[in-house]
Amino acid sequence: MRLVLRLAAVLALVLASAAQAQYPNRPIRLIIASSPGGGVDGIGRVLAEALSANLKQPVVPENRPGASGVIASEQLVKSAPDGYTLMITQNGHTTNPAMFKSLPYDTFKDFTPIAPIASSPLVLIATSGIGARSVKDMLELAKRDPRAMSFAAPESSTRLAIEQLAQTTGIAITALPYKGTGPAVADVAGGHVNFAVTTIASVLPFRSGGKLNIVAVMAPERTSFLPDVPTVAEQGLPRIDVRGWWGIFGPANMPAALVGELNSKIRAVLSTPAVRHKIENFSAEVWLGSPQELDAFIRREVPAIQALARKAGIEPE
Repeated sequence: MRLVLRLAAVLALVLASAAQAQYPNRPIRLIIASSPGGGVDGIGRVLAEALSANLKQPVVPENRPGASGVIASEQLVKSAPDGYTLMITQNGHTTNPAMFKSLPYDTFKDFTPIAPIASSPLVLIATSGIGARSVKDMLELAKRDPRAMSFAAPESSTRLAIEQLAQTTGIAITALPYKGTGPAVADVAGGHVNFAVTTIASVLPFRSGGKLNIVAVMAPERTSFLPDVPTVAEQGLPRIDVRGWWGIFGPANMPAALVGELNSKIRAVLSTPAVRHKIENFSAEVWLGSPQELDAFIRREVPAIQALARKAGIEPE
């Protein structure tokens, strides 16, 4: 009897190893934690196309928008940890623990970080009509008229970035909720709200029209997409590092060998000039990194964001 059990165990291991060796042998589902359009969707589809060619199996994008990525994440954590269901998400993954009283998953325990994909610093913008072309201009305006410190805040991540700016400068800021980045930036360009912290990609279509000023890059270094725009630190404020980021995750308990293989494949396609160029079209820079690097990033960001939200008096919903 013991011999039979041992043989069965060995056979199970052999079959499991064979199945893993054949990975992938069917289409892979890539959950996109956003609606169609925008950076998450665009970068996700670029990656899906490139991985399909590399893995010799279709990588099928599937949009699951809603609740700053919570709906997509809930779908992912219910999936089998076999590498056939993955998710691309962004900042909401690390801001949600500070913005929601409860989540249908554990941000640390219920996911397998696989690979960072790209990052892009956020920028501080101002409507051109108020004449704020620098951080100094903004601070002087705040002293003259505190009511002028109205900021469009379309997402939880930008709301927290605004609060970080408020805490750094000591000025009182009014954050106005918006349902999307596009309407928020359009209202800054139209003069309906004075400031916003937003993505580079959302700003570029308005810059040539002279309707808004890009005041500062909210990162330690300048970005190649806006080489003429100084950082907040260059303009006399303490160092601020607020970025948009994109990453690939799987459900918890994925085998380490499978995670390593996927990371290697993703890094390979991100390293190709064609894919790099397509991602740069979203004003994002490719971020080559290990699963451990992405995991460490998440574990740093979540408590830091929670502390920032508490200090700002933001109550989870």
